[in-house]
Amino acid sequence: MANFGRNDRCWCGEPRKYKACHGRHHPPSTPGQLIGHPDDEDRVWLSPTIVMARNALRQPSTGVPFVLPIGRPQTRPIDVDPAVQALLDVPRLSTQPLPVLGKHRFEVFDHTEHDRAALTDGAAGIAVAVARALTDLNLQPDHRPTILWNDEVDAGRLLGQTLLFADHVCVPDRVFAALIAGRDDDAIHDAIAEQRRLRPLIEAGVIVPVPEALGIAARVDAANAMTQRDLQRRDLTDWIRSQLIVEGPTARETMFITAIDDLGAPQMWLYSRRTVFDEDRDGRSTFTSRILGTYDPAHDYEPWKQQNLDKAVGWHLRRANERLITGEVFTADYLTTSPFQARLLARKGALPDQPIHAAVWADIPILPTADPATLARAAAEEEAVEDLRQKVRNALRGARDLGTGADALTALGEDLAHASRQLQRTVRTERRWKVITPAITGLGAIALGAAGGLPAIASGALGAAGGLVPYFADRAGRRRNAAYLFYLANRTRRPKR
Repeated sequence: MANFGRNDRCWCGEPRKYKACHGRHHPPSTPGQLIGHPDDEDRVWLSPTIVMARNALRQPSTGVPFVLPIGRPQTRPIDVDPAVQALLDVPRLSTQPLPVLGKHRFEVFDHTEHDRAALTDGAAGIAVAVARALTDLNLQPDHRPTILWNDEVDAGRLLGQTLLFADHVCVPDRVFAALIAGRDDDAIHDAIAEQRRLRPLIEAGVIVPVPEALGIAARVDAANAMTQRDLQRRDLTDWIRSQLIVEGPTARETMFITAIDDLGAPQMWLYSRRTVFDEDRDGRSTFTSRILGTYDPAHDYEPWKQQNLDKAVGWHLRRANERLITGEVFTADYLTTSPFQARLLARKGALPDQPIHAAVWADIPILPTADPATLARAAAEEEAVEDLRQKVRNALRGARDLGTGADALTALGEDLAHASRQLQRTVRTERRWKVITPAITGLGAIALGAAGGLPAIASGALGAAGGLVPYFADRAGRRRNAAYLFYLANRTRRPKR
């Protein structure tokens, strides 16, 4: 929540200094700056650094709303897709556990990936079932699981970064979203490929893709009301405006607005000063505008800039509330990995009181880089996971804020990483002396006892097995320690022959 050091590594995880990454708080180009790149038949340059595919500029056949400026931050109410609204009325069936639904998800992909209608029905059914399964988890009388929700970063990395603190980590179901939005087949296949990469974690019920649109639709009125209340708070809207970086108008009369220390692509607006008015026989008015014009230094773009800033402020508030509402519907705490979002939620008074928030900006070695299969295996080590969670609680007990908490967890992560390397050396030594040596000794005893018949052979075999007992006891003890999870993630795989 504090300011970042300019020469520190960037908070986003990139191997660059903050000043060379998210610490650049100035626009990438000046208004009207020469782009210097020619357009081609597939792409159009909008600024010196941003290019767009031509087919992305198509407008909906029904047109887009014509919105007049009102002189203050604004946003349109959330629109709920009728197909999503219909899913809220699906009859309730018996609830299945999340691991079962995870396996069923990939059975649907395997059998319907090339049948769009069947894939849509299957994905919708799973989306509804997942939503209900998460709701039922919250009703457990004895143990309410820890559930986190994030839509910003790679799910596997987030799971490792938060030190396996959550029982379930909810992420957007991008397959469901692509199907509902009518995206093309390539987009749907990419979304399926993303979930297949996380398959071990999804089938274990640790990573849970959730239908974000369904969660918002379930409480759309509450989300809209919350946003309208926030828009009336001058302190909140003024702070958001102070965090916005404006690029443009560019040479193609385009404007991009980003927020300091935020993730994701910038918001974009296209300007047009050439508008054609038409009125049909029924009295309906249509305005047709041409976009991608040429920057005019004599033209006054300031009203357009202020209108876009108002829209950006409204968009950020609406997006924050959509995330909070989605978390509430799926009984999850929203865990943001964006410092801007964390500051915004804190000012709204809605930053969840989760001790693991500090881990997002801690430097945790090893676990965030582990592959999904390794993370799934680590999450299954229940005793070691519980030991890790207790160590996290102990480390955060004296933390005054997120910053000191992040420092405490960084130190804990380094200690566990060091312990895991020691454990790796210990395992190698034990295999040599506690497994190989007793085995050789036992085999020798069996060979010598062969002359004495079956009783002597049995005595030699029992002696060999008895020599292995200390090794297996030590191995069982190690698996109860948090360092064992780092050991699993750090262990190098043997090349296949």
